[in-house]
Amino acid sequence: MATARQQPPWRAPAVSAETSAQLPPLKIFNSLTRSKTPFVPLDPAGKKVTWYACGPTPYDDSHLGHARNYLTTDIIRRIMRDYFKFNVNFVMNITDIDDKIILRARQQHLFAEFVAAHPTIDAEVLEVAKGAYTAYLKKNLGLLDSSLAPAQFQTEVEKVYAIVFNGGPLPGNEKAGDDEAKAKMHIKTVASAAKVIAQAESGSALPAGFSETFYTSAQDLLHPYLDSLKGSSIDAENYAIFSKLTKKCEESFMQDMDDLNILRPDELTRVTEFCPEIVDFVAKIVENKFGYVTSDGSVYFDIEAFEAAGHPYARLEPWSRSDKKLVSEGEGALTAKVTEKRSPSDFALWKASKPGEPRWTSAWGKGRPGWHIECSAMASAKLGKQLDIHSGGIDLAFPHHDNELAQSEAYWAQPHSHGSQWVNYFLHIGHLSIQGSKMSKSLKNFTTIREALDRKDWTSRSLRIIFLLGGWKEGVEITEDLVNAGNAWEDKVNNFFLKMKDPAALQGPGGSDRSLAGALEAAKTTVHENLCDSFNTPGVMYTISELITSYNSADKSAVNTSDVEAIARWVTLMVNTFGLNGSATVDSTEIGWTGIDVPEEAKPFLLPLSAMRDSLRQAARDKAGISADQIKTIVDSGSVPDQTVTESAKPYATVLSDFRVKISALESSDTLNKEVLALCDQLRDVDLFDIGIYLEDRDNLPALVRPVTRDLIQAREEKAERARQKQIEKENKEKEALKRLEKGKQSHLEMFRTSEYSAWDADGIPTKDAAGEEITKSRAKKLRKDWERQKKAHEAWLNSQAGAK
Repeated sequence: MATARQQPPWRAPAVSAETSAQLPPLKIFNSLTRSKTPFVPLDPAGKKVTWYACGPTPYDDSHLGHARNYLTTDIIRRIMRDYFKFNVNFVMNITDIDDKIILRARQQHLFAEFVAAHPTIDAEVLEVAKGAYTAYLKKNLGLLDSSLAPAQFQTEVEKVYAIVFNGGPLPGNEKAGDDEAKAKMHIKTVASAAKVIAQAESGSALPAGFSETFYTSAQDLLHPYLDSLKGSSIDAENYAIFSKLTKKCEESFMQDMDDLNILRPDELTRVTEFCPEIVDFVAKIVENKFGYVTSDGSVYFDIEAFEAAGHPYARLEPWSRSDKKLVSEGEGALTAKVTEKRSPSDFALWKASKPGEPRWTSAWGKGRPGWHIECSAMASAKLGKQLDIHSGGIDLAFPHHDNELAQSEAYWAQPHSHGSQWVNYFLHIGHLSIQGSKMSKSLKNFTTIREALDRKDWTSRSLRIIFLLGGWKEGVEITEDLVNAGNAWEDKVNNFFLKMKDPAALQGPGGSDRSLAGALEAAKTTVHENLCDSFNTPGVMYTISELITSYNSADKSAVNTSDVEAIARWVTLMVNTFGLNGSATVDSTEIGWTGIDVPEEAKPFLLPLSAMRDSLRQAARDKAGISADQIKTIVDSGSVPDQTVTESAKPYATVLSDFRVKISALESSDTLNKEVLALCDQLRDVDLFDIGIYLEDRDNLPALVRPVTRDLIQAREEKAERARQKQIEKENKEKEALKRLEKGKQSHLEMFRTSEYSAWDADGIPTKDAAGEEITKSRAKKLRKDWERQKKAHEAWLNSQAGAK
């Protein structure tokens, strides 16, 4: 048997020579070995792949940390399906009942009842709020005296937790981390509540709408406190209390996944729909003598019996099995502190429901599933006794996934057998970090997916690019450098596809230079090697970027256009494979991705406008110049849409109309050419840019009509900033010049006639100091220089005054 700190041996799946020859040389970093192992499906034909992914626990809005997990999983799934051509059966669960859901649902239910019963902040509300405040301090901010008055909270917390505010660790910690992040979160939570409690206690008149402000600010303290008082009184048979929360959060989660272009699972399982199967699963484990029933009707997994039978426990992280904190978190917040477990490490398969908890019928009494058993039962029900792939966030490795493995192998165990290998490949997705801490609900340091998309902080594409650049198993911290790298990659591909949209780029045979064909073949080889190397997407992204660089730097008149088209189609194939092009499939024949074309409703206005502008610019730049008659001819010949203008098309119709009016109003003059070109530039740089459209002028070609992109916005902002700095410098120089002129206001003949001296020569230069002593030669020389400098300044001032008259 392997030691407690060492992973047990992993058994590579059997494969025939014929199947092996057909499989790609794909190696996957496998958490069961902590190394890259050759991927061999269970399917004898090597085509079908079974995959179970741990889905969400829907009790709150999904955040970017969840996006990291599910979006990255989606990328790997697409590579397996669309690049390696495996037939993937992807099953994901919804954990719609567990301790967190029970707590959150009860808390929201009790809070809503409390607010309804107390619409104004009366003495009873204040008493409950103060009790909640004291309880919260006692549980979460142990360095503070729990009797601290709410009015004194801010002053005292800043003093007691000063080291945490300054980035230091809490007592007993070597360095700051999640504990300190949680402390800051708790301080913020209490601060908002303490403020309104103190305001209500003050006796002063409360402003209109204070009740709503009070409940909003104090709810995070009231939620757990009300639950501690009344949670056990909840009707456990009223499943609607719990399903109301989970259904709402599940719908929100699925919408977020759709908006991130994440493929829906082939099958979706919910715990509440599998309770009979879970009961049967637990019963089989007990029958196999790897589980035991306690007097309250709970069932626990017997780790000692499991290992005594020759089965390894904690396959993924044997070094974590003694981590009491992880073991405790795995059992859930509602687990009784004192149980009849035979060993502290044993974990619940079935929990006897306490008052206020939902319950289902079992042979051991009314209860509910333990957290870990859910996935084992559902995955086994859908995919059988062995899976190819199991995936989830790295935080689930121990105890959740290790307990899943033990339960499942205990369920499928055969007499006199040391157990099967329930999962062959375990994929764990790295965390998303913010300021060094994992992004999580418990830390409240997250941005929800909905907020990020609505505020346009991210798009489905830009977020996916970040994760492709960061790799899948390593943690990703969203830094300014990483964001800039993602933006640069997206803009580079954008610009490449825009060039490919130009008919001239792919028309005709072109030249005889076939170097791009070689660059493409080299890129394909490198990409294949990278994808076979445990889905090394950062390497793929770099290769795509370098291939585009090869095209950008090539002599366009010399390259073969068929090679250019082949590159464009292959880059399109890769972005489609990675899910960067919306719903486009790898079979799509269209080159490019969405978002590089102007809106359809804008084209009837923008295309005639751009053509009109091209003609005006060309005429104005000719040696002969442009005339008012030519302007009229060009404007009159431009087609104007004869259609009803929709609301969404109004901005484009307005720009076209305004430009026609402005350009038609120009009259013949010596500056007509400049005026036409100025209006054309204003159309490009201001009028169209401000509604998201850019005209890219090109030599001897029509302007390219394209959407405004981040790099164009950045270039515009940088140009504006340079102009602003230039103006500031100009104003500063003018101020300095005025100051110099102002200094010259005093006459050089009068500048030294002060009490500091007692005698002067005819020019007003001192000859004696105040005491009547002769001025030294060296000092006289310096005074003469100052006098000459002032003379020049005074003469300049006199000239400026004369010029002003």
